[in-house]
Amino acid sequence: MQKTFLSTIILVILAVGNTFSQINTVQQKSDSLRKVWENLMDSLRSEKRIKFLNSIDSFPTDTTGTLNMHDFGLTKLPDIDRFNNISTVNASANSITNLPAKQLKQDSLKKLILCNNNLSRIRFPVNSSIESLDLSDNNFRRIPRSIRHLDGLKSLTINNNSIRRIPNFMRNMKNLTSLEINFNNIKFNKRAVRRLRNIKTLVIAGNNIDEIPDNIDEMTCVVTLNFSKNLISSVPQEFANLSNLEAIIFYKNNFNEIPSEVTALTNLKIIDFYYNNIEVIPDETGNLQDLSMIFLAYNNITHLPDTLRSLQKLEAFYIHNNNLGKIPGWITELENLKIIDISYNKLFEIPDMSDMPELYEIDIQENNIDHFPWELMEKPNLKLLIIKGNPFILDEDEEIMLETTLAQKRATGVIVVD
Repeated sequence: MQKTFLSTIILVILAVGNTFSQINTVQQKSDSLRKVWENLMDSLRSEKRIKFLNSIDSFPTDTTGTLNMHDFGLTKLPDIDRFNNISTVNASANSITNLPAKQLKQDSLKKLILCNNNLSRIRFPVNSSIESLDLSDNNFRRIPRSIRHLDGLKSLTINNNSIRRIPNFMRNMKNLTSLEINFNNIKFNKRAVRRLRNIKTLVIAGNNIDEIPDNIDEMTCVVTLNFSKNLISSVPQEFANLSNLEAIIFYKNNFNEIPSEVTALTNLKIIDFYYNNIEVIPDETGNLQDLSMIFLAYNNITHLPDTLRSLQKLEAFYIHNNNLGKIPGWITELENLKIIDISYNKLFEIPDMSDMPELYEIDIQENNIDHFPWELMEKPNLKLLIIKGNPFILDEDEEIMLETTLAQKRATGVIVVD
């Protein structure tokens, strides 16, 4: 009995050993393939770098347009001072660790792309021509102070670093109106708000922000606010004072409702509450007469209020992945609607939308609709129709007709996904 038990244990150990051996073999093959791929990429990168560095001295000094050094494996920026007409320098995806202040003084330079390098410090010269700067995916712990030397800077992108605060000098950068500072460790407090008074577009996603300061209305110039992928569940009363705001994006936050402070902003053109926990669209949303795009997918909404019929400028309505049981007939009154996505709901039927003049993209997939929407198939300006995942009831003749109709539509460039 004991021998049998020991034999069984030995067999199990051997089997497990063989399994791990197989896994290790697969892993080794995967690692080997990865190494081969990496070596190939390094070789190609080296070839590009050598060819570029050997030829740059022969480039005419009046070279215009973009100087592209993307993914050359550079450890430093070559001397480009003699090029007086270059408008864009792209040195992204290299291994640059330092940028001397003497570089980049060209009056023609408008755009500088230094993302995906190993920069932790940088010293910019005085330059009033650079308007756009990208320092994303580097090793910055703070926004470099020398940026204040770029008097003409309008747009700064500095995502995926380790930045914690908005520096004081930014309040004096009058031309800087666009700041994209995603996936850092930004403390978005009252002090930060005061330093962003000139900003018109703020994209500050993925910074673990859980509260918006109550002095947010000091950002009097702001037109677009993007707080995606944070932890926000409410806004302060002062948010309603952002009268110039046209786009508000709260994608992937913790809202249980659309705040009344948002529905008070009558100049809004875009609202985005994708991936929240909203159950009800407030009636006051109908007061946002300038809305052109609504993003409310991936919530728990069960009903569309009748007040939405007043949104006559609405062009795109994304409300898929909710719990809607009905699409009201007034949806056909939205004459400027171009795109509607009502997929992944609990719909048993839909209104006849074939006479909506601008509508060209319709997604009704994964509902409970049993009546096939023949009228949509005949819509003259239709470009995309997604209907799969519905329990359509078709007799034999209708199935033949559907096959013929699908072939005809696809032959004219219409995309139908069934």
